Parts: sequence; C-alpha cells; structure tokens
Amino acid sequence: MNMARNSGYANKGKQLEMAVERQNRIYAEQGIALVQKINTAWTPIRRDGKIVSSFVKEKSTVDFRGTVSYGIPVSFDCKETNNEKGLPLADIRPHQIEHLRAARNVGETIFILCADREYNVYFVNGESVIIAYDKWQANKGRRGMNLIPYDNMIRIGHVAQKIPYAEYVRDKTNE
Repeated sequence: MNMARNSGYANKGKQLEMAVERQNRIYAEQGIALVQKINTAWTPIRRDGKIVSSFVKEKSTVDFRGTVSYGIPVSFDCKETNNEKGLPLADIRPHQIEHLRAARNVGETIFILCADREYNVYFVNGESVIIAYDKWQANKGRRGMNLIPYDNMIRIGHVAQKIPYAEYVRDKTNE
C-alpha cells in the first residue's frame, strides 16, 4: 500500500478511510459488521459544459455509520494528524460534534479513529471527544486544552494492517 502523505485538505484522512473501507468489506463478508461510508454531497459549478469547481451542498455528519454484530449501532469519523502530541480538536467540526451527541442520545456507539504520522490507528471514545471538545470551547485560548493526547487514546492497529474497531466496540459494549 502506498503510504504517501496527502498534501490537500480535501484528502486529509483518505488513507485511514480507505483502510477502514477495506476492513468494512472484510467485516461484511464475515458477518461481523455492516458499515457504510457516508459521502459528502457536492454541487458542481459548470462553465461551457465543463465542471470548473464545486462546493459542499450540505455538511456531512460523520464518515461512517452502520451496525456491528449483535445489533450495536455505530457512528464514527476518521481523522489523520501530523501533530506529535495528539488529535487537534480544531480538526473536529461543530456539526460532527452535534451528530455525535445526537447519535449518542439515541443509543449509538460513537467514536473516532485517529491515525498519527506513522499511521498507527487509535480508538477515541466518543464521549471523551465530546467532553474534550466542550472544555476546549469553554476555554478558548488556554494552553493544553486544544487536543486529545495520544495517552488518552487506545492504539488498536495500523493503516496497512487490520483495524479491529468492531471487536473493540463489542468488547466495550459487553463490559
């Protein structure tokens, strides 16, 4: 697998998303989970019959939604970061936090998969994300409040290997 870094913001997180989609196909084949990628709707701008640009038609919620075996509904997002200390909260958009809250409130398991610069993949509990985001919003400008440190995440794999998020979700649900 080519692990070249993505230079554009539009492709940020693409390597991790592709790895999760690969894992989702394996899960579907094995009857472990049925999880779909949620695409962002775009409106093309045409000039002389050619697409010259586009803009987001409506904000997406999170990257993936579906069900893990035994009926566990999940909503999660994928984030990649070059930050040495953790996941910057500025990388999580307000509409994504709103969706995570709403999904949590109807009983979905929510989380974020985060890949670091070495493509190690970390599992971040959604409730921890919401709490950290709320603290960050309440304390804008204060040092130390702007990211979720890797120490507060659980390393579960690597982009080039299996990303066993479904197993982690089932284990956490059965605790």
